[in-house]
Amino acid sequence: MVQGMKMIGEGSGRRRYDVVVIGLGIMGSAALAHLARRGIGVLGIDAHGPAHVLGSSHGQTRIFRRAYWEGEVFLPLLERAHEGWQELHAANATGDPVILSEGGLFVGSADSRLVRGARDTASTHGVAHEYLDADDIRRRFPAFHVTDDEVAILEPGAMMLSAQTARFGYLSQAVRDGAHLTYGRRALSLTSNETSVTIRGDDWQLSCGSVVVAAGGWARQLLPRDLSDQITPMRIPVFELPVAAGHESSHQPGRFPVFLFEDTGGALVYGLPPWRAGGGVRVGFHNRQLSQTDMDAPRQPPTNAELHDVWKSVSRLLPGLRPEGSGTACVYTMTADESFFVARSSEFRNVAYVSACSGHGFKFAPALGEAMAELVVDGRTSVDISAFAARTVA
Repeated sequence: MVQGMKMIGEGSGRRRYDVVVIGLGIMGSAALAHLARRGIGVLGIDAHGPAHVLGSSHGQTRIFRRAYWEGEVFLPLLERAHEGWQELHAANATGDPVILSEGGLFVGSADSRLVRGARDTASTHGVAHEYLDADDIRRRFPAFHVTDDEVAILEPGAMMLSAQTARFGYLSQAVRDGAHLTYGRRALSLTSNETSVTIRGDDWQLSCGSVVVAAGGWARQLLPRDLSDQITPMRIPVFELPVAAGHESSHQPGRFPVFLFEDTGGALVYGLPPWRAGGGVRVGFHNRQLSQTDMDAPRQPPTNAELHDVWKSVSRLLPGLRPEGSGTACVYTMTADESFFVARSSEFRNVAYVSACSGHGFKFAPALGEAMAELVVDGRTSVDISAFAARTVA
C-alpha cells in the first residue's frame, strides 16, 4: 500500500515517488495511466526505448474478443477491459483510432475446443454471437474456404485493436495527468521493507513507496523466490502474408474479420485483416512454434520452415493469400497453466506483479492495469481477479 500518498521532495532536486512502474509495455502503460489518473506521484521506467520491438507489446494489431474459448473464468476481466478499450478509443489524445475494426470469426469443426468453448462462453454470459454453418460462412465471408463439416461462431463485437496507438495513448494520458517517464534504465533488483522499495540498476538506485513490475519476459530477475519459477519467456513467430491480386476486396476489414481457426490436428491459428492499404493478413500459431528464449540474447527471426508450417494450416482456409511475406519473432511470457500472472508476494508486500499473460493478455490490459494500480494504492482491487487468486501469494 502506498505510504503518504504524496510526492516527497529530496535533496539536490531529486524526488521520491509514491509508485514506480517497471516496464512500459501495454500492461505497464495501462497501470501508469490508472495511477496518474488517481493523482499518485508515479514514475514509469523501461530498459529500452519507447518503440522497441523486443518484448510482447510491439507490432501493429491485436484481437479483442469476449466469446472466449479459453473459458468463462475470464469474462469478468474481459467485460471491464471492454469498457476500458472503449474509453481509451473515445479519449485517445493521439487522435488515432484504438479500435480499427469490429467482428470476429472462430472457425473449426463443431466439436473443436475453439467452437465449443466460444459458443459455451457466449451463450452462458449473453455475449452477442451467431452460429454459422459452412454455407453461411462462404456466403458472408468469401475469403474463407471451409469444408462442409466446418462451422463458426461469429462475434460482431470482437475488435481489432491498434497495439501501438493503445500503448502510446495510455502513456500520453499518464503524462498529461502528471506521470514521469524515463527510458534506457534497466532495473536489476528490488529490496523492500514495510514502508518502501529500493530499485537498483547498473549505476543507479531509486527508492519509492511501492512498485508495479510489468516487465514481461524480463520480470524473472525482479521476482522474489516464491514467484521466480512461475514464468518462462518463449519465442513465437508471426507473419504478414500478402493478399493475391484479385482478392483484395474480400480481405478488407468489414468483409474479413479477425479470426481464429482450429485445424484437424489441433493447431490454433489466429489472423487479422490488413491494417493499412496494401498490407497483408497477419497470421501465426497460438499453440505451436513456441521455444524458450533468452530475453537478452539476439532474437532469431522467423525461418522459412516456420513460414511453411503456418502456411500448411491456413492455405486451404485462405487461398487468397500468398505463402511469402515478412515475419517477426514475438515473446509469450508463459505460465504453466497458460493463464495469467497477477501476484503480490509475501516477501515484497508493497510490490505487485503482472506479466504479458501467456500470449493472450494484451486484450486484458485496461482491466489488469486498473487492478495493479488499486493493489499498490489500496491493497485490494475492485476488478474481479478472483479466478487468479492462486497466483496471488498473500
